[in-house]
Amino acid sequence: MIRLPSRTSGWRTDPESGETGGAASGTGATRVVKDVLHVLLVEDEPGDARLVEYALRMSSTPTFVVKHVTTLAAAIAHVGGDEPVDVVLLDLSLPDSTGIATVSRMQEATSRTPIVIMTGLDDPRFASYALEAGAQDYLIKSDDPERTVGRAIRYAITRMAGQLERQALLERIAQQQRHLVEEVNAARAMQFDLLPRPERLDERLAALGVEVESFFEPSSGIGGDLWGCLDCGGPRMSFYCFDFTGHGIGAAMNVFRLHALISDHWDPRRQPAETLSVLSGALKSLLGRGQFATMFLCTIDTEAGEIEWASAGAPAPVIMQGQDYRFLDAKGIPLGLSKAPEYRDHREAFPPGAALFMYSDAITDSPTGDEQLFGESGLGGSIQGLLRRHGELRVDHLLDDVCRQVRMPFEDDLTAVCIRRLAGEG
Repeated sequence: MIRLPSRTSGWRTDPESGETGGAASGTGATRVVKDVLHVLLVEDEPGDARLVEYALRMSSTPTFVVKHVTTLAAAIAHVGGDEPVDVVLLDLSLPDSTGIATVSRMQEATSRTPIVIMTGLDDPRFASYALEAGAQDYLIKSDDPERTVGRAIRYAITRMAGQLERQALLERIAQQQRHLVEEVNAARAMQFDLLPRPERLDERLAALGVEVESFFEPSSGIGGDLWGCLDCGGPRMSFYCFDFTGHGIGAAMNVFRLHALISDHWDPRRQPAETLSVLSGALKSLLGRGQFATMFLCTIDTEAGEIEWASAGAPAPVIMQGQDYRFLDAKGIPLGLSKAPEYRDHREAFPPGAALFMYSDAITDSPTGDEQLFGESGLGGSIQGLLRRHGELRVDHLLDDVCRQVRMPFEDDLTAVCIRRLAGEG
């Protein structure tokens, strides 16, 4: 039996609850304190329990209110009730539970309450196992409880508060990430809705004797690329492809801006160069510093058998007929850098059987296995090989060939569009 010094003055015992609490003086009047910690002591050895209770009585700040039970079942029942519990002092050798499993069962019953285990084993490995099982701290029963128990309780509460704060932070971050994913998915769907829809386009293209193949995939769900077409009426159809600086949400916002400007300022009577100048001027005041877009715009006239185009610094498109191909002149000031830039119109024959390939610089700027850029030379080699083998360029075949030669995945938004006049169409 552990003998405790007599100290009854200034303490009260609730005969029904078995709780003891501190008082201000020997008058027996209960002190109203701000920092009161409710301790659940789970210990079946009476002497050890009395020693811990005495150690807690010696503390003036904070004040400890102790509830003592002798079994794990009673402890679990107590934490499931309405009475507050700020910390659990848990013996690991109880009549109804022993060892590390005791910590696990207690932690399952009250996952947000700090647990300090009490053990007679001075074994760091055992303590480590207990902490992994959910305890915040541990006490060796051979240590002086008056010196250690209060400090262990305060440390356990502080550590649990930190864990709960980190958990809450992680949950907020996870929730924000979920919201961000939802927003990105919604923006992605909106961006894909900007692309030409086959059900609206196929009949018109068939009447013109024109076939279009395309591939479009932003590198981060949403991005700064887009391609589209504009019906000029009669035998004429315009096509464009543009690419903004940057990636992600910011670039996608600019895509929506430029798409809206195209809808507002499109006039089929304008030549491509004039249209690019109008768009650049309108875009200049909307973009932040360092933001701009490259763009290629062309109009195909199936009656005249011609293609007319202008470029704002876009990757040079490729025009093909039979096994011959060449890169077009795509020099020009990117959109948004000047309010009134001048662009040059180009015109040449585009008879049945001819094809035009537009693409983003994700292809030409991709590194190869030897860390060299794929470039126009690599793209030209792939196109030449496909034309010789198949007599025409198919977008899926070209991308397969490119992917075999460059480092994957692509680090930029990828757009690839092939516009082909069907042979025999006039």
